[in-house]
Amino acid sequence: MRKLFLATLIIVATFSVAAAQDSSTSSSQSDIPNMGKAPTQANGIGRLDARVFDEAGNPVRGAYLKLESERTDGYFCESWNSSDERGVSVLPPLHMGSLKLIVKAKGYETQKISVPAENLNEPLRITLVKKK
Repeated sequence: MRKLFLATLIIVATFSVAAAQDSSTSSSQSDIPNMGKAPTQANGIGRLDARVFDEAGNPVRGAYLKLESERTDGYFCESWNSSDERGVSVLPPLHMGSLKLIVKAKGYETQKISVPAENLNEPLRITLVKKK
């Protein structure tokens, strides 16, 4: 009886460790909360939440993102940030007008992207292409 109890205990401990490892290594991009916010009016304040990946779908750390905003009232605003180890870059809020995003990362082609301000309620997924 004692051997059966010890065998059961070992099996339960083994499965517990395996389950704990699976939950800690399966960090998905969908688990990262969205911090983006679309402006509610012209020249209103918004915030860009960008997710930067390479062509294989791996997050790109250290990508530099700069968002330029040309407002309808003639002002120019910009904000910038770098992506973290998950490829996430949440830029500081700014007044939104016509938006242009510039993304640079070592070893990748620079991208210039027009971003509709009304789409900022969802994270913007950016796929970088390796330099040739």
